[in-house]
Amino acid sequence: MSQPSPAELVRDAYQAFARRDLDALVEIADPQIEISSVTGMLAGREEPYRGRAALADYLRDVAEVWDEIELLPQELVEIDEGRVLVFGRVRARRRNSRIDTPNAWMWELRRGKVVLVRVYAEPSADARWLFK
Repeated sequence: MSQPSPAELVRDAYQAFARRDLDALVEIADPQIEISSVTGMLAGREEPYRGRAALADYLRDVAEVWDEIELLPQELVEIDEGRVLVFGRVRARRRNSRIDTPNAWMWELRRGKVVLVRVYAEPSADARWLFK
C-alpha cells in the first residue's frame, strides 16, 4: 500500500478534527508533533501543544473554548516535499460571538506523519508568493 501524499494526509487530519477523532489524529501525528493555534491562546496556553499526548489536551481545549467550530480548508498548496499551506475559513461560535473568517494553516510533514501545524488567523492572500 502506498503512502498518502502530503495533501491527502492533511485532508485526513481535517476530517479527523471534524469528527474529534483522537485516535485518528494520533495515528497521523509524529511523536514530537507541535501545534500552535488560536484555541491554545484562548485557553491560556503560553506554549504550543507538543507531543501526541497533547492532542487530547488540544481537543479538550477546543471543546471548552468553542461552543461550535468548523475548519473549512479550501485550497491546499504543496510548497515542497514536506510542507502544505492551506487557505480556508474558520466558522465558530463562542458564547454570543460568531466568527466566519479567512484562515491559513502551515503543515510540516516528515516520513508520512504531521510534525508541525501553525495556524494563521489573519492570512493575507497577497503573501502567497512568499511560500512558493
